[in-house]
Amino acid sequence: MTKYLLLTCTLIFLSACSFTKPKNEWQINSINAYDSYKEYYLKGEDNLASTDMKRAVKYAKQSADLNTLARIYVSECALHVGVLEGENCAKYLNVKNLAASDELYSYYQFLQDKLAAENIKFLPSKYQRFATYKLNNDLRQAESELLKMDDIVSKMICASLVKDSLHVDTIKILIDEASFYGYKKAVINWMVFYKIKTTDLSEKNLLGKKLQILKD
Repeated sequence: MTKYLLLTCTLIFLSACSFTKPKNEWQINSINAYDSYKEYYLKGEDNLASTDMKRAVKYAKQSADLNTLARIYVSECALHVGVLEGENCAKYLNVKNLAASDELYSYYQFLQDKLAAENIKFLPSKYQRFATYKLNNDLRQAESELLKMDDIVSKMICASLVKDSLHVDTIKILIDEASFYGYKKAVINWMVFYKIKTTDLSEKNLLGKKLQILKD
């Protein structure tokens, strides 16, 4: 009898606790789908990336709070900027006024190279020093600052905003780190840019051969 009661209590406990769904399951699902999209996009798996982005948007649209949807759209824009496929963040702009956020709008301005000094404080802390140097046109310090970042995606986003002044060694670092993670789209796009920027003819020739293989 005691064993039976123990088993019954255990089953009741599991039913009540272990399988309770979080109330913001839509938000968790949306964020997880976006994270999956990001990986596929950076690796050049465009079909899989597109599917996951649709899932992220679908889940985000289950709530009247459009902040998550706006965050997804501005994050998508940031990824495109980081791999040198810059855009005007049109999807974010369509919902901007319905999801008012100083943080998101400042990040959008940052990505579009329109950030004002008074809005730097609204950026994620990892970008603030870089943004300050860039705004002051101290591009060497800005480049040095982006190299200190741990996240390759953040590095690429910042690098894209000062790409014309980058030292070739910095571009090589970006390519090497993106290669380590298998981010093929990022690797190819930054290699194309490096090929344009370098004046070393033998390096141009080598990059051309590598690109031909990677794009095949």
